Amino acid sequence: MPTLFLTSGNQIGADCLAWQEFIYLNWRAQPGNPGNPDPTASAADFGLPTDLQPKVWESYESLEQVFAPQSSKMASKSSASQLLQLAYTSELANIHLLSIGQAGNGKWLTSQGGDLVYYDVRLNLDEAQFIQQNQLTTFAGQQACASNQQAQQKGVGGLNLPQGGNQDTDCSGNPQTYGLNLGTIELKSAWVQLPVDHSLDYRYLTTQANIVPPIGQPYTATVGLVGLHIVHKLQGGPQFVWATFEQIDNDPDNNNGNPQPPQLPPNPNQQPATGYQFYSASCTSQSDPFYQCKPNELPGTPCTTLAPPYQPSGCDPYNAPIQVTRIYAVDSTANSATGYAWTLMPAKSVFNYYRLIEVQWPNAPAPLPPGSVTPLTTGDITPNASTLITANTTAETYVQNTHTCMSCHMNAPIATPSSVALMRVQNGSMQRQVMLGKQTTSTYASDYSFIFAAGTNH
Repeated sequence: MPTLFLTSGNQIGADCLAWQEFIYLNWRAQPGNPGNPDPTASAADFGLPTDLQPKVWESYESLEQVFAPQSSKMASKSSASQLLQLAYTSELANIHLLSIGQAGNGKWLTSQGGDLVYYDVRLNLDEAQFIQQNQLTTFAGQQACASNQQAQQKGVGGLNLPQGGNQDTDCSGNPQTYGLNLGTIELKSAWVQLPVDHSLDYRYLTTQANIVPPIGQPYTATVGLVGLHIVHKLQGGPQFVWATFEQIDNDPDNNNGNPQPPQLPPNPNQQPATGYQFYSASCTSQSDPFYQCKPNELPGTPCTTLAPPYQPSGCDPYNAPIQVTRIYAVDSTANSATGYAWTLMPAKSVFNYYRLIEVQWPNAPAPLPPGSVTPLTTGDITPNASTLITANTTAETYVQNTHTCMSCHMNAPIATPSSVALMRVQNGSMQRQVMLGKQTTSTYASDYSFIFAAGTNH
């Protein structure tokens, strides 16, 4: 795993670093030692569909586990093997999170097969230990850490997530080492159900998941990875390095309203695709009465049923497929890095079907002073929104023209006390809502991470 980011003024270095991260994180995890790669795993087995063992990042703790009470945390770790938990809602005390909801608008994405995309957030050992050892699972703990007077006097410490390389401190600015000393890594993954005949398993990273849909009964199914954000704070990258990957069958390029297949590097190991997960060239207004085949059309009010009669009037069903196109085609630099990475893959590796979309990186990295408030500096994040909006079509489907990573994350706050939490009515009960990217007043910053606003239970 790279532990040092050297600003070189060009994109290819960031793209190569992102692929190094991807390979490390998707290496088989060492049994009995979560978060560590298995040194006995062979490169010839990398990504083989028959290798169903958890990958390094899949052995990280979930957001819910990191912020859960200690009793729940111990119970979750006592199970030798767990299915991926994909639920419509994730309840942590009075916080209501939509795990089918995309950042910024809370809307859902449905595949051409009528299946919802579900999201999962994982934190590496460095970040999990920093949060737990500094008592940052509560608003009070985050407030105390961010406002720590000793840290402000020293000029180091506060709510500064680990960057690794023996350069980290606790909230008071005292030297401390966390996890594997690699720096903070957050991952957001997007999953969709695959055909029950397993005909597509050979081109996806798969896992078994317990799925709790918004309508209907829970069930178990094979799901495939369709998108992956890798966010890494490391030496030389205090504003993080923001990488995002997708499965190559997701959707076509928009091409100014004339969709065309994405331009991909050559890879003789790939089998032809049978179609897109999130786009149908044969879509008609009759077959799509809800969105009229409009690309990236934002869903409205969700229906309470999956079949007619739909209620309430004018609603959109969760199982109605959404047409997705990529607004900004992947550039040649990212494609060149992907083309090289593909030459390293075993012939039957599922990772022959994943590509780098883009990497944002700080061209002018700047340390985060203790006591910082939002909005934070972007560190001249590159590429920026004026040159190219970086978006993952499975996680930022509807904001491809408007939002890039840092435009939201520079405003990431610590949690808010429940007495001033934003409340709304959901399913007949009053619940707290966290709207990512919607912070409107200056508050203590959470070092570009929304996990504190999303995961804190009190």
